[in-house]
Amino acid sequence: MRYRLYAVALAVLAVLALAFGPSAHALPPVLQRGYDANVSGANLAEVTLNTSNVAPSTFGLVFKLPVDDTIYAQPLYVPNVAIASQGTHNVVYVATMSDSLYAFDADTGVKLWADNFASSVGATPVPIAKFAFSGNRNIVGNLGILSTPVIDPSTNILYLVACTLESGTMVYRLHAVDITSGDELIVAGGTVISGSYGGSTFLSTGVTQRVSLVLSGNQVVFGFGAMEEEASDVGGYVGWVMAYNKMTLVQSGAFATVTTGTKGGGVWQSGRPPVVDSSGYVYVFVGNGYTTGYDGVNNFNESALKFNPAAGLSLVDWFTPGNWSLMDLNDFDLTGSGPMLIPGTNLIAGGGKAGVLYVLNTANLGKESSTDSGVVQEFTITADEIRGGPVYWQRSTANGGPLLYNWGDSDSLKAFAFNGSTLATTPSAQGGNSNQTWPGGILALSANGNTSGSGVLWATVATSGDAENNPPVPGALYAFDANNVATELWDSTKNSARDNLGNFAKFVPPLVVNGKVYMATQSSQVAVYGLLSATYTVSPTSLAFGNEITNVASASQSITVTNTGAVPLPITSITYSTAGSQPFSQTNSCGTSGAVGATCTINVVFNPASVGPATATLSVNAGGGAGTQTVALGGTGIAATYTATPTSVAFGNQLTNVASA
Repeated sequence: MRYRLYAVALAVLAVLALAFGPSAHALPPVLQRGYDANVSGANLAEVTLNTSNVAPSTFGLVFKLPVDDTIYAQPLYVPNVAIASQGTHNVVYVATMSDSLYAFDADTGVKLWADNFASSVGATPVPIAKFAFSGNRNIVGNLGILSTPVIDPSTNILYLVACTLESGTMVYRLHAVDITSGDELIVAGGTVISGSYGGSTFLSTGVTQRVSLVLSGNQVVFGFGAMEEEASDVGGYVGWVMAYNKMTLVQSGAFATVTTGTKGGGVWQSGRPPVVDSSGYVYVFVGNGYTTGYDGVNNFNESALKFNPAAGLSLVDWFTPGNWSLMDLNDFDLTGSGPMLIPGTNLIAGGGKAGVLYVLNTANLGKESSTDSGVVQEFTITADEIRGGPVYWQRSTANGGPLLYNWGDSDSLKAFAFNGSTLATTPSAQGGNSNQTWPGGILALSANGNTSGSGVLWATVATSGDAENNPPVPGALYAFDANNVATELWDSTKNSARDNLGNFAKFVPPLVVNGKVYMATQSSQVAVYGLLSATYTVSPTSLAFGNEITNVASASQSITVTNTGAVPLPITSITYSTAGSQPFSQTNSCGTSGAVGATCTINVVFNPASVGPATATLSVNAGGGAGTQTVALGGTGIAATYTATPTSVAFGNQLTNVASA
């Protein structure tokens, strides 16, 4: 691990930021989980993928990014990054549960650099079994970088939280990393996370840092939830929200959600990050409390909280459902998913394990009442848990209007229309593929703004087994027409030999950007999907016929064409080019298309019409972006020659009427 002093590094990075900052980007970056501060889950600048080309014959697995462990963090993407001594690349960043961070070329899959944040402090990743209760398999293997990092585009610094085992103790550290090199900045080895609030002290062994990181002004904000979900958790765990100054990595605020009784109140949101509004206020959802319930003073279990990170993470407002006690009793964590700020409004929407979607006004969240009188809207959006939603497509009324999507546990994918104030409570469309496997679909949306036919709703699901308690289990990636989610466009099981992604990465949404879909897995890899190019080989690349008598055809020589791509190979023509008369001819078995993996043969004959050398180029012209490949042909025409010997024959004396020998 390399480390550079922040004062020097920041000046260098400021210059780099000007060189490839947002104004220079031809492509939008993805700097946090959920794509934007609203956590809309949507990339509305996707110009390549659409409802026409995301199909089994044209879309599939293009390559894989191998890493050292399972992945629970959504990959991030920055275009046009200048990597030292390696040129400029579009880069995808991947964090793993072995505390590693990788930078890959997003277009080719070539690894650019990798660093490990356990070895940098002389530690190892945390074996989760050392701290989790017996039989718990919520996380299997290591507990390293669990949440999605965040990237600051003004300095090109990536912030992450790594969990490491140091002298037998679990330690959380906040790190600042240069995205061009992997060098650690500001504080060598990162800042050890600690804190106290309301008589509670941060206890690393009782919590996990699953909720993803966000930036609000100069503050890095994140949260902690329970290591376990039972009331007996490690002496009564406490849920936390924390803020650190991004320039110094010094803590600027800490808030414990429940500070009396046996505590609780985890903030984990199935990995979704906090929402940050245009004023910098931050919103999170809180989970179950134990024994001592909500009081609006010390205990904020089952609540939506609004903080001001610029003022020491002070609590500004909150909402708590009137049935919070029932939610606690039945493990109906509100933080089972996280909030989303509906773009263009002052409304946040979200829900958790109870399957109820709340729409709240950020100017007045409503606090607590027995009838939830402060909510803008409240309805059951799914029969079971909300985990992967909501995701939102901001469209004009002329182009169909905005849609909110959710795919709940043991339910179908659903789309709900939004009229600018409230959501329709009946789906406008519903996917026919009901997923009966927990946790439902983890969603993302891609579209070219309002363009008709550009909207694709992506979902990753567990296809079998118990992803909640007995991972890892197989996973699959699905694509639906976002305008009508009843229409499935493609899924990775249709051609599993080609497109299988591996094991399901719990709660991790797809990253869709620049014509590719990056899917984290628990198979120590990112599966990368995109448009399939037709590819093929031609062998040999030259034929030599040697000397051949004019006007006499040679024996044929063969050329083999092999479809090496993942789609049928369109063969548009087989042609020659030569400076003189054409002494070569061919016959072939190729037809107009070659199946995946198939071969065909071109038989070439040389029949010179004149004396002298002859050359030509045979071109195999293919469609589907496969292009043209050539074979050089050569031979020499020669005149026919002969000799007669001897030049005289003497028969001597011979009797008349008797034939000689």
